[in-house]
Amino acid sequence: MNNSKYDFLKKQMKGNYRYLFTAIFFILTGSFFSFLGPKLIGVAVDSIIGTKPFDLPVFITDIIGRMGGREYFIQNIWIVILVFIATKMVEAFCEFSRLHASNYLGENLGYNMRQSIFERLQSATFEYHKGIYTGDIIQRCSTDIDTVRMFVLEMTDIIRVIAKIVIAYWFMTGISLPLALISFTTVPLVTAFSVYFTGKIQKRFLAADEAEGELQSRVQENLSAPRVVRAFGKQKQERDLFEKGNNLFTDMWTNMGNLMAWYWAIGDLLPVLQVILVLSSGTYFAVKSFITPGEIISFMVYNNMLAWPIRSLGRIVGNMAKATVSLGRINEVYNAPQEDYETGEKLDIKGDIEFKDVHFSFGKQKIFDGLSFTVPAGQTVAILGASGSGKSTILALLARFYNAESGSITIDGVNVQDINLHTLRQNVGIVMQEPFLFGKTIRENISITDRQPDMDRIIQSTEIAQVHRSITNFEDGYDTIVGEKGVTLSGGQKQRVAIARTLYSGAKVLCFDDSLSAVDSLTDANIRKELHKRVEGITTIIISQRVNTLMEADKILVLDQGRIVQEGTHDQLANQPGIYREIVKIQSDIIEQTKQEAKG
Repeated sequence: MNNSKYDFLKKQMKGNYRYLFTAIFFILTGSFFSFLGPKLIGVAVDSIIGTKPFDLPVFITDIIGRMGGREYFIQNIWIVILVFIATKMVEAFCEFSRLHASNYLGENLGYNMRQSIFERLQSATFEYHKGIYTGDIIQRCSTDIDTVRMFVLEMTDIIRVIAKIVIAYWFMTGISLPLALISFTTVPLVTAFSVYFTGKIQKRFLAADEAEGELQSRVQENLSAPRVVRAFGKQKQERDLFEKGNNLFTDMWTNMGNLMAWYWAIGDLLPVLQVILVLSSGTYFAVKSFITPGEIISFMVYNNMLAWPIRSLGRIVGNMAKATVSLGRINEVYNAPQEDYETGEKLDIKGDIEFKDVHFSFGKQKIFDGLSFTVPAGQTVAILGASGSGKSTILALLARFYNAESGSITIDGVNVQDINLHTLRQNVGIVMQEPFLFGKTIRENISITDRQPDMDRIIQSTEIAQVHRSITNFEDGYDTIVGEKGVTLSGGQKQRVAIARTLYSGAKVLCFDDSLSAVDSLTDANIRKELHKRVEGITTIIISQRVNTLMEADKILVLDQGRIVQEGTHDQLANQPGIYREIVKIQSDIIEQTKQEAKG
């Protein structure tokens, strides 16, 4: 892992080091007491059942001598049993304390990572959000975070394994240095074997992780648009696409499982070879009287106790490969380009807007090549144009979802790039053609920017948006749960609730991005009438294809391939050759034809 990844983990570990160090303390203490048991067994066999002098520290030997020596313990064997039980009780207490501290460490670390990543996503740039798949991000913020969290807990296991190996070999070298060296030969073999497999596992895990993210993205898309899938009869096509991705995902994890099967099988074989090697060598040493029966019993117990820690080295190294991949994927989210909400001028916006020689491109596609126009404060400007002409991009640049490549966009004479972003977004309210509503009540959706909602303001906003009557007709009124993405509301009701939400926010610049397309002409006219009557001094930008929606604007801009080809009032544009007059004629003919068909 590179330094940036370590830096990320260091930040998330803030406030949790006390749990880490507590876990380490009890790991070391518990490991020491876990190896006292075999020592006691060896002493009991050689110095109580046998006649060998006690092989213990001098101060303990002195205490045993004052108590009566070997004869005393033969008559009071319960003392040996009690000491053995006591060491196991201390070991159990240390294990409980280790797990207790590790539990707090793991859960707090998981909380910190989830919170940190979510906050970074909240301030990530709009351009970043447009280039990511929701399912993949969810997978990184759940599965990958959990993988890293579990590995950090396993880092305490690394200390535990190392401690057990060091303490075990300390006891084992005290029994027989040659036999300890023989036993140690498998440790570097296991380590080298684990390192070899790490590279193979890491690449395959990355591919499998990305395949899982793609699979989740497809599920998320289908759950988000069930009506579209059914309306176009795409169920079979979607099932086939999912099956293809599912087969790829399954094959990747099957291959990963096969690789891990070899990994674990060979990893389990090495400790077995170690036991056979030590047992045969120990038997030879015992026959040659190099070690006593009690010592070989203790040594074999120690050797068997090492089997799990040595085997764990392989598991830990394998999980390190997974955690490295997951941490890299999390860091990609954490290092996403961020918007700056702290700097910039916090001015009292009135709404005087000017685009001056603005150039902007999406990748290699040029959108604006010197766009210029003004919107005086308090006036209404309407924008008409074909799809892809740049209408919505104007609003995106105004709210700084994107930054212009050159030229300037100013509000009240101040460049939008010099205005505090929070202030700018608070005062430039945009209602999208396909608005998003949260799975909350209608009241909560409208007052989403206010922690203490004002019901009078909510009602005033819904009355202007011509949705108050519809809401009061619901059984639960303003407390009606709209469901995920507003599924319980019609398209027109969702648009009007979204308009009410923007009006409630008190924005000084209102932008309607074809957000009246799902309402009928009469409701459209009533909304515009109420806006004109009740919302005075508000700068309004309306994007629409309906001439009836545009005609009352103070000024109409006609866009064609990123250029303003016509500009003026409805009467001016309707009486001069151009796109606007053609659209007026087409829509008038459609209305007239509809009337004739209704009469017929």
